[in-house]
Parts: sequence; C-alpha cells; structure tokens
Amino acid sequence: MTIQLLVLIAVSYAVTKHPFVNDTWFIAGLLAIVINPQLLEPYYPRPGDVVANGLIVFFLAANERKTITAPGWLVFTYFVATAISLAALALVLGAGRRSGRFFGLANSARILSQIASARVLYSVVFLLSAVEFRPSLNSDFWKLITVWALILLVGKVNWQAVWATTRGHEEICRVEGMIGPCGLLVSAPNLPAPGSTVSLKAGSCTAIGVVTARIRRVSDTWGQVHVADSACCESILIAQTLAITPNRTNEQGPIGSVDAGSTDTSLKFIALRPLEIGQVVGVSMGNSLPYVLYQLSSAFIEQRDIKGGAHLVVRAIGNQLGVFDPENLYFRQHRWVPLPGGPIYGGDKLKGPSNASVPADLLLLGNVIGTDIPIFLNYSLACEGHVAILGMTKMGKSTLAARIANDLSKNRRVTILDQTGEYVGKRGFARYDKNVDMKTPGVTVFEPKVGEVAADRAFEFLNYIVKIALEEYKAGIPFPRVVIIDEAHQFIPEPAGLGFAAPGRDSSFKIGALLMQIRKYGISVFLISQRTAVVAKSALSQCENLIAFRSVDQTGLDYLEAVAGGEIRSLLPQLRQGEALVFGPAVSADGAVAIDVSKG
Repeated sequence: MTIQLLVLIAVSYAVTKHPFVNDTWFIAGLLAIVINPQLLEPYYPRPGDVVANGLIVFFLAANERKTITAPGWLVFTYFVATAISLAALALVLGAGRRSGRFFGLANSARILSQIASARVLYSVVFLLSAVEFRPSLNSDFWKLITVWALILLVGKVNWQAVWATTRGHEEICRVEGMIGPCGLLVSAPNLPAPGSTVSLKAGSCTAIGVVTARIRRVSDTWGQVHVADSACCESILIAQTLAITPNRTNEQGPIGSVDAGSTDTSLKFIALRPLEIGQVVGVSMGNSLPYVLYQLSSAFIEQRDIKGGAHLVVRAIGNQLGVFDPENLYFRQHRWVPLPGGPIYGGDKLKGPSNASVPADLLLLGNVIGTDIPIFLNYSLACEGHVAILGMTKMGKSTLAARIANDLSKNRRVTILDQTGEYVGKRGFARYDKNVDMKTPGVTVFEPKVGEVAADRAFEFLNYIVKIALEEYKAGIPFPRVVIIDEAHQFIPEPAGLGFAAPGRDSSFKIGALLMQIRKYGISVFLISQRTAVVAKSALSQCENLIAFRSVDQTGLDYLEAVAGGEIRSLLPQLRQGEALVFGPAVSADGAVAIDVSKG
C-alpha cells in the first residue's frame, strides 16, 4: 500500500507540480489504494462492498465535469446501477445461505454483482477522469495510464512474502489481537503447520511459542500462537509486528493449550497432533510444581471460523486424574481449574516413580494407559467393603479375579463361587469341601451341583461362614475372609427380573440384605458380572469399589456413570482387552482412572 501511494504522489507531482490534488483521478487512486482495502473488500467483493463502492462512484461521477467523456460516464453509470441493484437483491434475499426459498436467485445475483469489483470500478473512474483531465491524450495522459497500470501491478504483489523471502525463513507477521493470557492472533504471508514450535521476536522481546491454529485465506494466512509467558505475549501485542522463525530442533512442544469449557474435573483443548483415547496428558502448573494429569475420554471434529476462512480441528476432552504423589503412590485431585491457556504436554513428558517402595498390602492392578504410573488396590480398604468387577466377556475379568484370589489367599481365606468349572478345570484351584479349614489362609472353589439352585446354594454358603465369623466377632477379631462370586447374575439375580415364586428369588433378596451386614464380620465379597442389569441392585449397590472392563450395555453405562461420573460413558466402550476403569476408596486415586491391567 505504501509503495502504491508513493507512486501515485510521484505522478501527481510530475503532472501537476503538486503531490496532492483534488482531481477525480487522484481521489479514485486514494480510494483504491488506501481506504478500500482496509474498510471494504479486503479479500473479495461482497454485496455490501459493491453497494458501498457503487455509491462512492456515483458521488465521484456527479462532481466530475463531462465533455468528451459524457457517453462513457453514461454507460458506466448504467453498469454501476445494475451492479448495485444485483448486490442489493442478493442482500435482501440472503445470499450466502445454504438453503431457502430464493437461495438460487440470491447467489446468482451475488455472483453477477462481483463483476463490479473495486479494481474494475476505480479503474474506469481513473481512466475517464484522466481523459477528461488531458483530452489531447498527450504525454501527461499516458503517464497517468502507465502509473495506474503500475499501481495495479504493485497491488498484486505480496510484498510481505517478498520481504520474508529476503530475510530467509523468517516470517514477518501482523499481530491482530490476543486471547489472554497466552494466545496471539496473527496474520502473515505464511505460517508453519499447527503444532510447530517457533521462535518469536518483537522489538526487545524474544520468546518461544507454538502455532496452535493455522487458516489459509485468499491473501494471507491467519494463525494463533501460544506463548507461555503472558507478559511477553502482551509486549508482542503492543509491538503489533512480529518475526516468527520455525524452530528446527527435534524437541516436542505442547500438544495443545487449555481451552474454554475446561472445568475443575475436565480438560478441553484442540489437539495439535494425533492422540488416543485413554492417553494421559499433563498441564504444567509452573516449573517447580508437578503436572496435573488428565486422561483423554473423547474427541470430535469441529469447525473453527474466522473472517475470510475456516478450518476443521480436533477437540479433545479429558478427565482429571490429579497430581501423582510418587512417595505415597497415589493420585490426588487438583481442586481447581487448570491455568487458562496453559500448555498441555503428552505422555512422553510424564514419568512414574523410579524406586518407590510398595507396601505389602497393596496389589498392583496395572499402569495408567500409556505410562509407567502404577495404580494399586489397597486390600485392607477393599476388604472393609465389597468390590464389583464388571465388563464384557473375554476382557480379562476372570484372569484378574484369579490373580486377586491368589494374592489374597496369602493371609485370608478366599472362596470362589463358580458354576462354569473354569477355576478348577483351567486355572488349577482346589475344589471346596466340608473339610476345608475356614479359619486358615488359602483359596478353594465352591461349585453348586447340577440341578441345584445357584442362588440358594450361595445364600447357604454365605450364611455358613457368617455364623463362623459371628462367633469370632463376639470373641474378638474375626478371621478375614473373601468370597469371589463369578457370573454373579447366576448366584444373585435381580429379583425384579424373576417371577414371584421363581427359584432363587428369595435367596437373592436375602443375599442383598446380608451384604449390608457381613463386612463388620471381616467378610468381603467380590462380584463379577457381564451386565449390571441382571445382578441384584441391593447387592451391587454395596460395592463401593469398581473395576470396569469394556462395556457397551446402556444400563451398565448409566450405572457406572452415576457412580464414577465424568466422561466414562464415552471411555468405557473404547477400552481394549486387558484395560479397565478403576474407581473407589480402595484404589490409589481420588477419581476414576483407566489402566492397563495386563501390566499388573
């Protein structure tokens, strides 16, 4: 723009001996060079721009003397009037809509009106005025025509790009605004791809940033750059111009920044590189503070609109895990929102404990998906209540139950209730009989005989060990016992799904009531089932600790979401074999966390 203005002033001085004149051709040049690209038609002629420019042309034509150019002005006036009419019709009928009664007519009028671009209108005004200014078509006339052609040619050159090229790989950007506290909105001839780490320099301020958004427009590239230092970000904004240089190092920058919609329990951001559901990301709380960790639960594609363009981006959502305490091997909730605009880092930046000592009463359930951060089940807390292991078949429920049974049997009496024969036939556990000493550590499998009602036999067995524990309770401290009920819907079916006098219905009611009492006698129950809908709710509701494998059952998802909260409904169906969501007071985390159980 500056070069064009200097050229116009130079020709004015050469022809009239004055740098500024009030002739129509000079005014048309000023409008075309200075005012119009800023206020009207910065990218392409919109209907409103055509109307505004047409009215300006009428004003210029009314104040221009007309002698030999009168026929030309008349034809041109008709042309401008037609363009204004078409543009007004497009505005009235709603051009730009995707549907509507007059959708086709409105867009046709808009396309036709675009012929009257600012370049066309002011070029005609300049030409007619130049002929009127020098009707003899002498050297002054040809100077004006040559200079106008030069001005149009100079306007087609992207001088920002030329300047950037002469400086090597550095891009000179214009700072258009700020999304506080750490986001700069810039425009430049070109910008690196989203996720690129860049060096920034504006005046005396230098910083490292990350390109978080990039949208190509007709004449430039719009972008958003995240700068961790908010004070430096404001200094760059005041400077208004910025030099951006791509960082050639292999160091991975942030994968996003904390975005609007984040809460004290969830994180929302635009992902700058491909991630996975279940992956852990961390939000920095400062150089000397630990990361607050979040686990990705869902992602979707949305459109980001700006003036002159739009781009599709990936919006990711994560549930807060908290801050990991390596000394106590525990995740503690961070009871506040993440830092607005704060950088988010991938799992490669997150390290688990190196040489932490593990208490004997902790069972390693597995590691947080994609990390080496361990999650434990505290046996003392788990056996003060009950545990539910839920999920689809072939996901790893029985394998985990067998590992828990072996570990618990070192200092507790464990009995597995099973109708399938898997634990005895495939896993090599001993079968229960009346000679088993229920007051010593060990593990056996109780299997109802063919024809027996599983619920009745389960109640009889629970009632039997409750009597033993009750005597011990009266005498002092009862011996700890654990009952693992596999395929729990067979032993404790939901009574509402059975007929009034159906076999096992009364026993299921009694077991549900029994579970509310037996924990004080040192008896803990582990329920294993594929579906929550077919297990007695009175029993399931007593399980404050949950280990949930992959599930797509809507009733089960409703139940687990009500218990664990958050975004687990979208996370559970996407878990792979050997992955589970764990939650409860016996788990080494304040909230729900998805883990890889196969690493346990």
